[in-house]
Amino acid sequence: MKTSKLPMPLICTGLLLTGAIVSTEAAATVPEDPNTFLTFLEKHEPEDAVSAAAYYDAVDPGGSKATYADWLFQTGFIDDPLTYNTTGPLVIEPGAGVTTVTHRNETDLGFVRVVRTRCEPNCGDPNPEIYSVIENYLDYEAAAAREGRLASVTMEWTSPADGSNPSDRFVVFYAYTGGDLRDVDNGMGGTIPFAPNLDDRGGKEIPGVCNTCHGGTPRILNNDGSYPDNGDTGSLFLAMDLDNFGFDPNRPSLSRSTQQAAYKETNQAVLVTHRGEEEFDEVAEVSRVPAGQEIIEGWYGGPGMPDANFNGEFVPPGWLGAEDLYLDAIVPACRACHAQQERSLDFATYEGFMVFEDAHKELVLQVECGPDDDSDTRDDGGDDQSVMPLAKLTYELFWNTSQADVFKEHFEEVDCDD
Repeated sequence: MKTSKLPMPLICTGLLLTGAIVSTEAAATVPEDPNTFLTFLEKHEPEDAVSAAAYYDAVDPGGSKATYADWLFQTGFIDDPLTYNTTGPLVIEPGAGVTTVTHRNETDLGFVRVVRTRCEPNCGDPNPEIYSVIENYLDYEAAAAREGRLASVTMEWTSPADGSNPSDRFVVFYAYTGGDLRDVDNGMGGTIPFAPNLDDRGGKEIPGVCNTCHGGTPRILNNDGSYPDNGDTGSLFLAMDLDNFGFDPNRPSLSRSTQQAAYKETNQAVLVTHRGEEEFDEVAEVSRVPAGQEIIEGWYGGPGMPDANFNGEFVPPGWLGAEDLYLDAIVPACRACHAQQERSLDFATYEGFMVFEDAHKELVLQVECGPDDDSDTRDDGGDDQSVMPLAKLTYELFWNTSQADVFKEHFEEVDCDD
């Protein structure tokens, strides 16, 4: 049976946006890549500073969140932006209801991240607004001292800024430099929005660089230059998978076990953005909720999340019988971002994954045959071949570990002459 071609851009990636740079030494086993990481080739027109500025105009039309301090104040984390300090302790407003966790994400960019989340009025409300910020550091010492910050990336689950539908909720992204600025010098006497350089491959603009893993798609500007739909690109909050994290070995208060309750609270907030009605999956012939909801609930014992501690060995019912493939390859290389996608792409079942068998071979395994520039999508003379995983570090981990072997063993040999 001829299987479907997976719509671009996503298949198998593990990126969570951080807004800073990390470079790793890839082993000789890692195939040469075409440098198309974190991009939406074949999906839309490339973003630039103009589209990023239009996005911020849509989500923050009054410019009230032009600095990190402004964002923290406007979203209820601090009570006065004038007393905010870039370094040193972050003094949270009393009663703000902030949940904080700290870890090193070891499967995408390798940074130490301090993640703070709060809901308004509270996370148990039927339709809360949710605010979350990731501060990024190179090491635990810098994070503990809150010094040498690389960048801060913030997210909101909020309503349209123009007040057109106050009960509607969608994700909004902001990226701030280590110096807490949203705009940077353009070298010509003006400013442009900060474009995070995530993997030493060049800066990429908001919101598209976030959409690559958080789901949704950046939009082409309207004819008048405005950003469509008030900046709604269809994204979701990314679940906290503790098995992807490392923890500070020198601070017991930041150990995995000590932070279990805080991670559960954070995942409960994330779950708000993933909830959906149970629908019949015609491919797997089962009724199911969205993959993100199923996974988050499954980590904590099912609907209602009765268990206190995270269980990374949870396997969705749709993967029973193919547990090894799921846990050894899909979980570390694919699940984080595909769970953010529409149901046809969320890999909630083995059948749904295998519909795209040809695409898995083409986008994941064909890279071993060498780069193949087969289109003129890019205008910089670079290779246009799409490749997965879609994040550089996740790609290197995939090929440097047993993940690639598990993947290849499941599929027929890729014919480089085909």
